[in-house]
Amino acid sequence: MKNLIATLLLISVFAFGQEKYNTISIGLTSGMLSEGGSLHGNSLPVFNIDIAKQLTPSLSFSTDFMFGFADGSGWYLGEEDFWYDSNFKSVSGLLSLNILNLGDLPRVNRNISLSLKGGFGFLDVNGDNQNGDLSNSSISIPTSLELKYKISSNIQARASFSQVFPMGPGLDGIKRADEGVWDLGFRTINLGFTYTLGKNESSMEWINPVDVVSAKMTVVEKEMSNLTIDTDGDGVSDKFDKDNSTPLGVAVDGSGQPLDVDADGVPDYKDLDPFTSPGVAVDINGNELDDDKDGVPNSMDEEPNSPVGCTVNFQGRQIVGKGAFLPTVYFDVASSEVSYSNYQRLATVASVLKANPGYKLRVIGFADSVGSTDSNYKLGLKRANAVIESLVNTFGIDLDRMIADSQGENNLLANEDQKIQFQVTSDGLMQTKNFKSLNRRVQFIIE
Repeated sequence: MKNLIATLLLISVFAFGQEKYNTISIGLTSGMLSEGGSLHGNSLPVFNIDIAKQLTPSLSFSTDFMFGFADGSGWYLGEEDFWYDSNFKSVSGLLSLNILNLGDLPRVNRNISLSLKGGFGFLDVNGDNQNGDLSNSSISIPTSLELKYKISSNIQARASFSQVFPMGPGLDGIKRADEGVWDLGFRTINLGFTYTLGKNESSMEWINPVDVVSAKMTVVEKEMSNLTIDTDGDGVSDKFDKDNSTPLGVAVDGSGQPLDVDADGVPDYKDLDPFTSPGVAVDINGNELDDDKDGVPNSMDEEPNSPVGCTVNFQGRQIVGKGAFLPTVYFDVASSEVSYSNYQRLATVASVLKANPGYKLRVIGFADSVGSTDSNYKLGLKRANAVIESLVNTFGIDLDRMIADSQGENNLLANEDQKIQFQVTSDGLMQTKNFKSLNRRVQFIIE
């Protein structure tokens, strides 16, 4: 599998990512020529101009223009002093393979390249020899071995040895007898420079594909490892976690954000009242706002500016005497413990009692329909006594002003068969709840 990934990365990097590297270069070289046909000879100078396109770090294609002069003399067909004097020009297309880039060459040696070249071209020769005028055009096969040294990111020095095989007479104009159509041609030894065009920091010729694939694999491995990192330990990896500092043990949704069951903007682990009605305004603790502190939340309060300590009905309207509404205290399943979120409601009850010394309260506990009638009656009575104890110990209300009572599972406030569905997470998770929690309560009657 790793080999397959490496192969795909190699193809994608160099087939579609060439804009990241400089790939065009222009070269100029000059040197000495040696004719290798029927008559030998050495001549100066010969010139080469080439334009190359790097296809991969190891492979390039170039167009080469070569021209120069050749002359010599020697023994030919019984004549000791047979001579020739010619000039030539050629154009060739060559593929070049950098053999040093085929392996994992150490980085310190990446400023050297050794390339094998080969291709096809056209050779045109003009001049004269002892037999008369020369004028030959033929197909040729140029080959070369070239060494480059990188001086800077754009400039390279180069040295090459080339062999050109023409199809027909060579530079001496003499066709070799009984040895086929190909001539031994001529050799050149050249020195020169190459300049790489482009504004990118790197040239493709001087990178190693093993390094590129290795770097890509490192990125992939890092991305894979990131999928297993979960800094806050909430079960959602850091890669997808929108809240990477969730306290330990806090329940989160699929995006790593703490659950907010009542969708009031206060996460459950900070919410003192995690079951407020949908859409109501809450304070930083998740309690529904009650601007006039009468125990009736703003969403239900028809008289939101009631005087402090006055008695109101369930709609928040001020009344005098019996029948007044006092806020209801709610409980968890099978529990008689007064939660912290209920103390704000008890503070309203205490304010009313202190403002009206003649009031006495009947504190009535209720339960939902789960369990037996007898156990629910006892649970309701425990809840009533727990509320009375809180009013006495926390707010200093006289115990003689309150009477504990229980209705158990009688007089259910809410229909327990009805259910409501609402969104509880930012990623759209829905939850269904019934209304049993509204029946687990303590209510107050002024007597």
